[in-house]
Amino acid sequence: VLSASLWGGMLHPIGGQPSCIADRFYLGGPTSVRGFGMYSIGPQSEGDYLGGEAYWAGGLHLYTPLPFRPGRGGFGDLFRTHFFLNAGNLCNLNYGEGPQAHLQRLAECIRWSYGAGIVLRLGNIARLELNYCVPMGVQSGDRICDGVQFGAGIRFL
Repeated sequence: VLSASLWGGMLHPIGGQPSCIADRFYLGGPTSVRGFGMYSIGPQSEGDYLGGEAYWAGGLHLYTPLPFRPGRGGFGDLFRTHFFLNAGNLCNLNYGEGPQAHLQRLAECIRWSYGAGIVLRLGNIARLELNYCVPMGVQSGDRICDGVQFGAGIRFL
């Protein structure tokens, strides 16, 4: 199975007030841009990540049956090998600049990663992943998790 996905969002505060940290978007970790620490992409202050007002993230995934097919017709059919390429970016916006400047800011300094792993489907609801990740496009301040990364969740990129 070959799968592609693309997410994006932009936050525009109402009333000229700055955006609240709880409302911002966060990227990084095994459910978005693999190979980076959980929510560890983008602006930070004193080691705390502040999120961003605009983001995009995409992924390209290839899922195949396990090559040695343990438990064929049973438990082994719940596992798949997983090859992936993830990319994304996150930033804050200056609303006086206009849409062209926003798109340019999101296109600069793209974080991306690639790797392979094993996925366990838990029904059609959730999954567990164990991936070997190689982060690329790392920017100053990003926290990387190169090597093995575990992910569990219901919403993956």
